Parts: sequence; C-alpha cells; structure tokens
Amino acid sequence: MSQSPALPDSLTELGFSEQLTLWSLRYWADSYRKEQSPYMVLKDAYRLAKVPDGLTALDNFMTLLISGNSRTVDIRCLCCRGISPDEWRILQSLALTQEKNPYAAAPLISLFLEPAATRMALPVLKEWSRKLFAGNHILPVREDALAVARTHYASADMYQEQQETGFDRERPAVH
Repeated sequence: MSQSPALPDSLTELGFSEQLTLWSLRYWADSYRKEQSPYMVLKDAYRLAKVPDGLTALDNFMTLLISGNSRTVDIRCLCCRGISPDEWRILQSLALTQEKNPYAAAPLISLFLEPAATRMALPVLKEWSRKLFAGNHILPVREDALAVARTHYASADMYQEQQETGFDRERPAVH
C-alpha cells in the first residue's frame, strides 16, 4: 500500500493522477451545475492523459452520484481551494479500489449514496480505477485522507440544513 506523508489541501498540491481525477470530478460537476456538456473537454483531457476510455467510467459514476445520492455531495468548483471530505472520499475510494480492495470503498461512498446506488457504484469505481491504472495513473492511499473521509458527515452545516428543511431532489445534488 503506497502512502504519502502530508495531506494536500489544494488541487495543485496533488500528484498528477489525483489532479486529473479531482479536476475531472469538479469539471463534470461544474458543467452539470451550469447545464453544459463536459464531454468534449473531458474526452480530450483523458485522451491526453492516456486514459481514452476513462471518461465513460467517470460519467457513469457521476451519473450514479447525481441520481442516487442521499444528500448534497460537496464537489467544489474548479477555482476553489481546499479539498472537501466528499472529494477525499471519492479519491480514496478509487485508490483503495486500485489496491484491489473495491469493497473498502463502500463505507466511504455510502455516506452520500443510497444503499442501492452504493452497490451499483462499486463496479463503476472498479472500472474507473482500472482504466486509470492502465494509463499508469495510480492514486495513493493516504491515511490522513482516509481519516478525513471516514469522518461522519453529520456535523456538517449542509447536512444539518437538509435535516431542517428536508432533502429536495429538485435541488442540485452537487455543491
């Protein structure tokens, strides 16, 4: 299991494989919020990164995230500093899956996905991580990031607001 010493707090502090993955998540989510298509830019990015089939797996995961979420998922905009716990959950889920432990991802993604969506997302994560790995994009398992990712979301303001106002399926699923 590969480990990195310090927990980065911005996209630019990550290694290239993590940058590609996080940037892809953010670009897809940003395009979703703006009701624009992310596909041409992401297709080029994955082709240049030598992961030509990676876009399909990313899109499948994000589609599951949008349709099967149990709460708003904190995927930040492209220009935001910091990496949200939900973003770490996704990055670490992929890293654990690359380490041949796809079921270790379930507790992380189940914090924002419904149970059925979690079950459906595991093979999608496995496919996405396999395609990244085939392109030599190996995501590190970071113990500090896992500690952040395993922190229960219940104390976050967004969750509390949703509990008070009720979860609205019509609102965007990504923040």
